[in-house]
Amino acid sequence: MLWYKLKLSFRSLAKDKLNSIINIFGLAVGMAAVILISIYVQHELSYDKFNTKQERIYKLITLLNDTGKELSPYETGLRLTNENFASQIPEIEEITQLYRGYTQNATVNDKHFNGIRCQYVDTNFYKIFTLKPISGQSTNLFSKPNGFVINATTALKLFGTTNAEGKEFEMFGGNLCTVSAVVEDLPLTSSYDFDMLLPFSGFPRKAGLQSLEYLTYILVKQGVDRNTAIKKIEAKYTKMLDDRFGEYGGKAGSYLQNLCDIHLRSNYQQILKPGGNINTIYIHIFLAFLILIIAIINFINIITVQYDGKLNQIGIKKAIGAERIDLIKDFLGRTTLMSAIALLFAVIIAEILMPFFGHLMNRELPINYLSNPLLFIGLPVMALLVGLISGLYPAITITRYTPASIIKGKLPSNHGTNLLSRILVIFQFSASIVLISAVIISQQQIDYMKNADLGFDTEQVIAINNLSQTQTQAYSSIKQELLKIPQISFVSASHHLPGYSGSGQLLRLYGADIKNTKNFNEYRVRPDYFKTLGIQVAEGNEFNETQVENCKGIILNEAAVKYLEVDDPLGRIVWFHEAKYEIQGIVKDFHYASLQEKIAPLMFSCFSHYGNIQFVLLKVKTNNMTDLLSKIKETFKKVDPERVNYHMFIDDVCRDRYQTEERSQILTGYSSALSIILALLGLYSLTLFMVQKRTKEIGIRKVTGAGISQISLLLFSNFLKWIAIAFVISIPISYYMMQHWLEQFAYHITIGPLPFVFAGLITAIFALLVVGGQTWKAANQNPVESLRSE
Repeated sequence: MLWYKLKLSFRSLAKDKLNSIINIFGLAVGMAAVILISIYVQHELSYDKFNTKQERIYKLITLLNDTGKELSPYETGLRLTNENFASQIPEIEEITQLYRGYTQNATVNDKHFNGIRCQYVDTNFYKIFTLKPISGQSTNLFSKPNGFVINATTALKLFGTTNAEGKEFEMFGGNLCTVSAVVEDLPLTSSYDFDMLLPFSGFPRKAGLQSLEYLTYILVKQGVDRNTAIKKIEAKYTKMLDDRFGEYGGKAGSYLQNLCDIHLRSNYQQILKPGGNINTIYIHIFLAFLILIIAIINFINIITVQYDGKLNQIGIKKAIGAERIDLIKDFLGRTTLMSAIALLFAVIIAEILMPFFGHLMNRELPINYLSNPLLFIGLPVMALLVGLISGLYPAITITRYTPASIIKGKLPSNHGTNLLSRILVIFQFSASIVLISAVIISQQQIDYMKNADLGFDTEQVIAINNLSQTQTQAYSSIKQELLKIPQISFVSASHHLPGYSGSGQLLRLYGADIKNTKNFNEYRVRPDYFKTLGIQVAEGNEFNETQVENCKGIILNEAAVKYLEVDDPLGRIVWFHEAKYEIQGIVKDFHYASLQEKIAPLMFSCFSHYGNIQFVLLKVKTNNMTDLLSKIKETFKKVDPERVNYHMFIDDVCRDRYQTEERSQILTGYSSALSIILALLGLYSLTLFMVQKRTKEIGIRKVTGAGISQISLLLFSNFLKWIAIAFVISIPISYYMMQHWLEQFAYHITIGPLPFVFAGLITAIFALLVVGGQTWKAANQNPVESLRSE
């Protein structure tokens, strides 16, 4: 019996191929969108959950009043150990810290390896985080004070095997290092990553820094009152911050953040790995279900159209004894079958699009159907629910009439185009207009940020990094050699990359009360920095080469002058680094951070220690960048032939700050395109239905003298009215959504009427093309054939 009904269902689909293809394709596209975005959302929500103790692991966040604002969060904090902190709070099982080590180079048997990501950690790091040993100690990964823990990829890279315990290599200028243990690579869903872990016990200087330098992770004991433990930890650490910064008049605070909240729910810049945003996840979920809802609406409308032409069959079935419940079951069975077929095509579409989608989201997103309950169980359940929900409305609607009324043709004239169908069509077009206008507005904002005048010249400025100690010590001679290259105008160096925030420093006017100490961002730079970047000096003088060895001058931006609340800043003495410094210059404000933030107070200091040189900056003038880069790297290689230096363009760095917004905008763009396609498919089916119902009317109008254009306009007028209603509904919704989105940027565009007008016109034009084709065909039909239709 089941096989017989399946054969009938497939035969029924084959009889109406066009509508069946449209229906299944539309539903498949909606399901594919849900599959892709569900995998992405699941990936984002699974960050750090591979750690077996993740529920008890917390990250300690520092709160300080920063540059005149209220308490701002920092993920780095003071040096905390068991002795000065954890031993005083019995609810703490372990406390461990991490200090970012950046990338290093290693040498094994005269072979040189670059870009090894290092992190300095306490030796109990593995007691909190899940690290799976491959070779070496399994109970104490840091069994040797100078023994390093490396991951499997690094072991294969350096030694060609993961069995690398006890093997030696050179690092840090020829120092001999030993592998203590090899561990598995961390999953992609880890909020931190490393190639090599270096114990603080072997690097006492890294363990004794006095500023806010360390990421702190705390493991709370099992079975304790978590809330009580959290309050104790926050109170203790806040007091330490008050003791450290309170005398300067600064406010302090702290909070604990669960490990699994770090990736998506952090309101600070993460230094180990780029974080996500929970609001972005909500937007993606909304887009997925919006597309699916539009697909379901299409399904309902097309099913209604298909079965409306089979009312006589339904009437005959009811006349010979078929119960309404049996007809409803048949309806739901067929819609569920169509949903199952759509799911198969959705999986194929998802497989094809996954590499592109993963690249768009900047994630590696594997599809594991059998091992992933969300897919293995969720997809069949989704297909079943979609089939039942989609078929329920037309099944109940079409089977509600008596056999006599169906056979005699005495049905309400609007039985298939009732209010609900119109509402659904209006909803589809409203959603499309909202999405299109959102894409336009977000693109306008991204273009504005990318092309905004930042206040400094980013064009043709190159930053060279990954410098060796030998190269930084020889910076002065390297600079002179670089300036001999005709295409290079200026050369400078800095500790901070332009386009990113600086180091937090304390500063106050000399003679002022210590409680009037201000917190500033600091850029440590070398002479010619402002010329290289085209930063305008408003007053005073830049740094010069004679100041380098013992510079006691600082330069402020205009925002810093306002923050310092001084009218005549030049020549004023400030207390900085426990010494007197003179304000020797003022530069005009420039956007050294993202346009999401207001220009904050910034100070520049001139340093002499070679360790502060992280980037060598070059202002160049050439169209042959390949040849110039070759000359530049050759200059650095003369000083250290083994070192591999990297380069980046400052304009790319500044533009890349908005990659998250660009990815969201692109995803919304694709969602808009899908929503329009699905809405037009639904419109096509509805147009087909209306033309069928008004065939006789069209014939009569043509016989009485109506022209083709008049009939086409008559048929199109209803749809135009619905699009107009959708347009009116969508404008306030879109405006409110996008205005709220723009408020996250300190500098943003003003929303004008153009995005809404353009979105409405696009929707109307596409609708005109779809509806126009059907209405033109109907208007051109022979009146004799039209009058015979009933």
